[in-house]
Amino acid sequence: MARPGRGGGPRIERFPGGARLVEADVVLSEVRAAPGPTHDLFDLLAAAIVALAPGPRLALLGFAAGGILAPLRGMGWEHPVEAVDLDLAGVPLFRELCGAWAGEVRVDRDDALAWLARRRRRFDAILEDLSVPGIDGGTKPPVSLDGLPGLIPRRLAPGGIAVVNLLPVTGMGWGEIVALAGAHYRTRLLVEFELWENRVLVGGDALPPARQAGRRIRDRLRALGSREADRLRVRSLPPGPGGRR
Repeated sequence: MARPGRGGGPRIERFPGGARLVEADVVLSEVRAAPGPTHDLFDLLAAAIVALAPGPRLALLGFAAGGILAPLRGMGWEHPVEAVDLDLAGVPLFRELCGAWAGEVRVDRDDALAWLARRRRRFDAILEDLSVPGIDGGTKPPVSLDGLPGLIPRRLAPGGIAVVNLLPVTGMGWGEIVALAGAHYRTRLLVEFELWENRVLVGGDALPPARQAGRRIRDRLRALGSREADRLRVRSLPPGPGGRR
């Protein structure tokens, strides 16, 4: 999630009921000590999965300290979660704050592209939440725009969805970023926000129309008690060039 920290190396900032994992100028995770809303982008990412995924198999590409687990479990998603991250420094914080209630969560240390390429079973939902420090805050690593966009659709089960947390990339406009990340999906939705610079791309073979998808996502957010429910807009995009049939 792209939100300013105070600079410097990776650190933990604690607050009542949780903590933040911060690296350079990027808040990587806001971790809660109990299931429920974070009132930030993690609520939306969780709601998109719960509202639109056709089944229980979920992969997280990018874990940090597992900020998505509080809203995910708060929405009743009780299924096992598989995750991968190159840096597992945030996992002890996750286990400390969330271990008693988070359920089955496996986190592997690996490159996301290599890890996903080795999976033989397919996923009902894949969240791509990779980020690296950039000049002006968090940005997407190159693999998010060249490598993963072609692989993720091949690792989705029938009806499966990809949820991609997009960040600014130096030298690219949002149109180019979205086009590269979503090139291989037959149906695509774009979620935009009042408060966050991020965009969230949802891709799949047969997503519902934007109005219906938006209603389902907002219903999940309102049931969770998240303030993000009325701070987002969902619109449909045409098929990606690699997703047309």
